[in-house]
Amino acid sequence: VEGRISAGVVVGQNSDLGGGVSIMGTLSGGNKNVISIGEKCLLGANSGTGISLGFGCTIAAGVYVTASSKVSLYNKDKKAVDIQGNVVSEGENIVKGHELNGRDNLLFILDSQNGKLTCRPNPKTIELNTSLHTKD
Repeated sequence: VEGRISAGVVVGQNSDLGGGVSIMGTLSGGNKNVISIGEKCLLGANSGTGISLGFGCTIAAGVYVTASSKVSLYNKDKKAVDIQGNVVSEGENIVKGHELNGRDNLLFILDSQNGKLTCRPNPKTIELNTSLHTKD
């Protein structure tokens, strides 16, 4: 953990929180929802979240996901999809962050060409370097 975790937040085993990370707590953004980070998640440097993440999620460096963020959804083939995974037209694939709360294996990144916050299936989960994360 190299970032800021608000009171009441639960972080799962083998997750990595990069430098400058911010995780909102119940009072600072989660409302009644207790924010949790699942196992084997990665939050890149200066990223943050106001929603819970399930197993194996990644938020890219510099990306902040809140409950009210507009998120464009894509499948592994980079085709626009709705919340159920059905292929749809571009623009029909936008959801609010809270609709992704607690889901597994998501990758949140910013599209560098248009600045959109996008989400697609995470192709891999992290493995911590055991020599750096061994408890002595």
